Amino acid sequence: MKKQYLKYIFVFIVLILLIMFAIPNKTFALTSSGGYTIENYDINMIVNEDNTFDITERITAYFEESRHRYI
Repeated sequence: MKKQYLKYIFVFIVLILLIMFAIPNKTFALTSSGGYTIENYDINMIVNEDNTFDITERITAYFEESRHRYI
């Protein structure tokens, strides 16, 4: 019984590794059905001494449609 579980775990790990290495990191893009593609999402956060945060977000998005109500 244990050997059967180990076989399934091994196959699962091999599949995850194949997926991770088959797709280069530079080609990832978040897509949605909203008519846009997010190519880059950069967050810069500074933690101040008074426990406040200064956060800057930069989003690079390409719109396939003229409307873009969610970004």
